[in-house]
Amino acid sequence: MEGTIFKGISYTAASLTILALVLILGRITLEAIPSLSLEMIFTPESEAAGFGGGLANAIIGTIILSLGSTLLATPFAVGTAIYLKRYAGDGKFVRFFSFMLDVMSGTPSIVLGIFALLLLVYSMRTITGGFSMISGIIALAILILPVLERASEAAIESVPTEIEHASYALGANKWETIKLITIPYALSGILTGFVLSVGRAAEESAVVILSAGYSQFIPEFKTLPNEKFLFGIKIYPFQDLIAALPITVYHSFEFPHMIDRSEGFAAAFVLIAIVMIINAIARLIVWRRRIG
Repeated sequence: MEGTIFKGISYTAASLTILALVLILGRITLEAIPSLSLEMIFTPESEAAGFGGGLANAIIGTIILSLGSTLLATPFAVGTAIYLKRYAGDGKFVRFFSFMLDVMSGTPSIVLGIFALLLLVYSMRTITGGFSMISGIIALAILILPVLERASEAAIESVPTEIEHASYALGANKWETIKLITIPYALSGILTGFVLSVGRAAEESAVVILSAGYSQFIPEFKTLPNEKFLFGIKIYPFQDLIAALPITVYHSFEFPHMIDRSEGFAAAFVLIAIVMIINAIARLIVWRRRIG
């Protein structure tokens, strides 16, 4: 009897969750349809008719920020995971460090955004350019570092100890075993964490708006003399403003008299589509890992 009741509760909870998801996605899709088009997707806002009429600059900016921050965070995350799981013991320092990673993982993004604003945008503006692509990448890398590190730890823990012991028995040292056995075996799990971190960075708004700012133009590579910067030059797009889809969505509700409501939902639809594709890739990696 109790099993039937709990099974009914579980089915009800699952059904309500799916219903909520369908309603949210359905509402966004219906609102986005009037404005959503290939022209809108491939046209930057600077070339569109009116404020908010193009998404190409925000789509490219989102891809650059999410991939750049994940690539920056990966060596630190994987290196930390290897140290904690294969070199460090179980001392007080290790437990404290692990606890701080959990705290960092649970820190609200707005707090990290304010930290990035004070340190990267204002204190280091002669290097980063203030609100800029490099500031956004560094801030997002800090945000996703704990997520990627925990995923790397889980992947390393999944490596059978028998394989590593066999490597030691054949005369390999610890680093050789990690390089040739542990990392290759855990690579699919690390890649899964990498892909999920890209998705986490792509959907972030608070950190981006407080570090990267916003630009209506597609990023371009060039250098121009500027005495305000450390070496007397400004390097584009690294030290320049860059757009992101979450900020485009925010602008549509911040300036409702300037941006059509449907255009904001179109930006939200594209962002959701990108995140869904990223998560589908992560699922594919996990599936291939299981059958492999």
